[in-house]
Amino acid sequence: MPPMSAPARSPMTRRVTTSPMIRLTRSGCTEVAVPGNNCPMEFEVAPTTLEFGETGIAIRWSNGHRSRFHTLWLRDNCTSGGDKRGAHRTALISDLDPNLVVYDAHLNDDGDVEVSFSDGHVSTFDPGWLLANCPEPETRLGRSRRIAHFRAGTPLREFSLPSAGGDEHGDLLDAVKEWGVALVHDVPGDEAGTEQLAALIGKVRDSDFGRLFDIVVEPDAWESSQSTEAQDPHTDDPYRYSPSGTSILHCVEVSTTGGDSLLVDGFAVAEQFRDDDPDGFELLSTVSVPFVRHRAESVDQGEDVHLVADATVIAVDRDDEICGIRFHQRAFGPFDINPAIMGDYYRALIEFGRRINDPVNTIQLRLEPGQALVYDNQRALHGRTAFSIAGGRRHVRLCTIDRDQFHSRLRRLREELERPGADERLAVGNLS
Repeated sequence: MPPMSAPARSPMTRRVTTSPMIRLTRSGCTEVAVPGNNCPMEFEVAPTTLEFGETGIAIRWSNGHRSRFHTLWLRDNCTSGGDKRGAHRTALISDLDPNLVVYDAHLNDDGDVEVSFSDGHVSTFDPGWLLANCPEPETRLGRSRRIAHFRAGTPLREFSLPSAGGDEHGDLLDAVKEWGVALVHDVPGDEAGTEQLAALIGKVRDSDFGRLFDIVVEPDAWESSQSTEAQDPHTDDPYRYSPSGTSILHCVEVSTTGGDSLLVDGFAVAEQFRDDDPDGFELLSTVSVPFVRHRAESVDQGEDVHLVADATVIAVDRDDEICGIRFHQRAFGPFDINPAIMGDYYRALIEFGRRINDPVNTIQLRLEPGQALVYDNQRALHGRTAFSIAGGRRHVRLCTIDRDQFHSRLRRLREELERPGADERLAVGNLS
């Protein structure tokens, strides 16, 4: 229906006492995350009062929580315009009347919230859906991601290569989301084995080094990873506007003289750094610096490139939660920041880098053939110790999946397995 101007009317607020009980499943419980509920099982939440005025409605729930829903939000989310999650939606925000008001709101005989607007439209909302999508700050924050930090001595979550679509598949993706890394066993050593594992995460990203990158010692190394030297913990592809999201390091052959993998939880280090040096954290999370990769000629497994991205080392979201790390000491370009803060910025970066390289924050392990690390490249920094070719050939295979691919697969699995958290607000990463 086209928008209509709201007729003049005097402000009015009505309160309606309600009685129907709304049963929320475990899934709804986790998505709602109402303060005071730990969500171990089904529980009941009832709308006890419903107030409405021209600017919207307010519902008081039986657990004491109060939800406010603005008039325009209600009209925008009316299901008559189509499912907002799908691609087919007929209603447009630009068609809304900015002066729209609520004329009436009540619980109908089916227990749904029925709202009448000044443009003549009537919307019906399931109370459980309203509670699950409540925009109040404390409720929205309750839908934020749930993660656990790791450091030296923290055991990795380990899995055998699972079949697609089952509980073990869901457990693997949940572990990568929560901890930033998981160790997978029994992965066949050929390329098909790497692809089989990657398919559980999402579509493999095709980049200048192809879909799969075999990391072995090369006589004319064009990547430091192709040498026998130690690699300090880092995130890959910081010079891309959108760095790799989820990465897989698949061990094919192992050296007996070193080459252990190193893992550092960048979120944990950044939180620690924020607590100890708020000013330094502010610099690393607000000041963008250049990351560069230049290769004038194509090489084996690699095209010629000149990639540049400006970004912060630490990314935070709108709630000031850390959501991504971009740190690669061999990929920084010349800093072009204000000279007045240059010294302070370097001092903050030096301290952050020292914490990244601190053994207390580092898990060290030797990957065996058939094992693979699945890790969040914008959270879990990876590196390795030095090794000698005298100890045998070291061969690991790398592939990457975009972050949105992984998150999409995680959400869909939670829906299909009827697990909570399909609407959990996941860390978006560090985008340029």
